[in-house]
Amino acid sequence: MNAILRGALGALFALCALLALSPGAAAQGASGGASLRAYLTSGVVRLGDRVALVVTVENARSSELGTLPSVKGLGIGPVQPPAEQRSIVFLGARRQESVTRTWTIPLRPQQTGQYAIPGFDMLVDGVARRTNELSLNVVRDLKGEELGYLEVRTSTPKVVVGQPFTIEVLFGFDLAITGTTDYANLSLAWWASLPGLLENATPPPDPARARVQVVVNDREMVEVEQLPNRSYRGREFLQLRLVRSFTPTREGRIELPTSHFEFGRTVQSQDFFRTRREKGETYFVRAAEVALDVIGLPEQGRPLEFSGAIGQIVARADATPRDVDAGDSIKFKVEWTGAGNLEFFTAPDPARLDTFRDFRVYGKSEERSLDRRVVTYDLSPISSAVTEIPALPLSVFDPVSGRYGSVSTEPLSVRVRALEGASGMSVDDRERFRSDILDVEAGPGAPAPDEPLGADLIAGLAALVAAAWLALRIAVRRNGDPAAPAARARRRARKELAASLLRADVARAQLELVHRFVAARTNRRAEAWVGVRVGGAGAELDNIVAELEREVWGGSGTPLPRQRILAAADVAIGGGL
Repeated sequence: MNAILRGALGALFALCALLALSPGAAAQGASGGASLRAYLTSGVVRLGDRVALVVTVENARSSELGTLPSVKGLGIGPVQPPAEQRSIVFLGARRQESVTRTWTIPLRPQQTGQYAIPGFDMLVDGVARRTNELSLNVVRDLKGEELGYLEVRTSTPKVVVGQPFTIEVLFGFDLAITGTTDYANLSLAWWASLPGLLENATPPPDPARARVQVVVNDREMVEVEQLPNRSYRGREFLQLRLVRSFTPTREGRIELPTSHFEFGRTVQSQDFFRTRREKGETYFVRAAEVALDVIGLPEQGRPLEFSGAIGQIVARADATPRDVDAGDSIKFKVEWTGAGNLEFFTAPDPARLDTFRDFRVYGKSEERSLDRRVVTYDLSPISSAVTEIPALPLSVFDPVSGRYGSVSTEPLSVRVRALEGASGMSVDDRERFRSDILDVEAGPGAPAPDEPLGADLIAGLAALVAAAWLALRIAVRRNGDPAAPAARARRRARKELAASLLRADVARAQLELVHRFVAARTNRRAEAWVGVRVGGAGAELDNIVAELEREVWGGSGTPLPRQRILAAADVAIGGGL
């Protein structure tokens, strides 16, 4: 039975691929950080039901609705003034106000059939932007409630800004019609149209379960998981699942319009030139609208050291090696797991903690994923008196309890040996040293008799001059020598930015290059400029960083024009960066 079912599924979803239409063009790009989205409140409706075209523009200074398309048999309009919503958006370490304008345009289909609504122009910040093409299926009746099922649900009805959540779509049809069903499509009006959300990496699939591909909105192929068959209404149903994970970046209400699952069989027709497959008898089953509330982090009780970590997080640590000499390097590896925003919080810095005063911290490396965050610190104990690596705390907000707290690693025992031949200063030594300083007299002394310079004194003076020259040379190389590494990196920064931008085809790559450029011009680490403004002559560079962050965290990842970034870099350099 399983072999027959899998064979039928393979044929079914192969046909889905053949019937899928070409994807519509993305509606983001030309005007930087502003995002443009257009979607239908429902992709499938019965004749006479209400349906609307929704257009949203986010983070634009100005926006105007262009001329709406004309579609035969479909009334569009009238157009009312847009609704405007202002909210606070969290982008990494930054908080900024977001403005969203929404046009809701009613549609009036006059007969059943498939309607293609062409993209149309919008004027966003003075630049023409085009919406994506949309598809509306108008049917006489929604048959299929007895033969199929569809459920759309969120992992929680309420989250705080920065707390990851999932949207789960469960769907399937009666096993009795598997042999005659060769077409399936998920009609999800909210797909790719959820503002204020950052999509996370897809959760890893269960390797023991089969994966199949289905069509979404008649144009996009996605991979879904096949679950064990489900008993439903006293019959056996095929059961499939699609899961997506998101992190909200702003407060507000996330609404998922009515969803539909379309399935049935195709009809084959043939002429002299080709064989075509078209939809024949089709069934529909729908899921009700779903809403999710996003609330802000509470101000009350928020500690000053709050890291931005949200969720129920567990910490554990390890260190290698644990038997070292004073001054040796120890790799202190800390791992955070659990249900939380593990990719986005700021990892604690041991160098800022008093409990790590007996260690030097030389840097760290990080690994990030949806379900795991690992930071490896490079520590060095400075004293043989050290017996353990202290607990490392992480400030966390728990959305279940609604309180701020701390998650800490366990202390780790280490053995630190004193360096061979090293000696410390005893209490008596320190007292004698203090007395020696206090015994120095400031009064004039008797003039020393004139004596000729000896050979030893001349040699000593020569050595002192050589040492002073060497020290001066080192200071110059560190601070002002044009041949110093930092100075060379500073001079090359603009040239390397220009060359690297030629290969950067997404916003994330451009953002990293801008941070690297500013770091080279200021002799700081690139990480130090995340969430920090250049200011002054770098104001346009700050604007570019903000727009790139919006594209990375809440947009489509569309890159900005290369020349605009280079022009802003030139202005910043001219202003002293």
